[in-house]
Amino acid sequence: MSRLYVYQKAEKLARRYRTRDPLELLSAMHVQVRFYYDLCSTKGFTRYLLRQYFVGINGNLPRSEQRIVAAHELGHIVLHASELRTAPLFDTAVYDKRSSTEYEANLFAADLLLEDGDVMAAAEGPDTDLGELCLILDTSPGLMAFKLRSMRNRGIDIPLPGECDSRFLAGSAKR
Repeated sequence: MSRLYVYQKAEKLARRYRTRDPLELLSAMHVQVRFYYDLCSTKGFTRYLLRQYFVGINGNLPRSEQRIVAAHELGHIVLHASELRTAPLFDTAVYDKRSSTEYEANLFAADLLLEDGDVMAAAEGPDTDLGELCLILDTSPGLMAFKLRSMRNRGIDIPLPGECDSRFLAGSAKR
């Protein structure tokens, strides 16, 4: 995929439906969303069955993280429809650091949930670091790292906090 492809897909979807809320977008696209409270370490999953997309989200996660997971799963639907039609995305492959599909879904989530202008405005301070950016924009460091990587890939000069880790959504879902 080109450097602009994932960003353009997220922007086109947000413009078409006039929202950046991933749950509203999933609903508008007639995707069945369910919250599960027995998923343990799984944060979310996407599958295609009987010509219908299904997204499962761990209901034990904080709302802010559920929103990120929903955007990530939406990214799989938008970017990886053909892969979903052959096999569901299970937990064993979802957070694999070497997986390009996970990296792309994370970029999609970051581009959908965080607008370039908001990030640029929040980063204007001379001493603004990753932690402050996350506090200002009420997001996770992992998602912010992906947004900054996306912006740099598109030629926007903004400092990077470090390497993006495709596994930022991995980890224990129980708190």
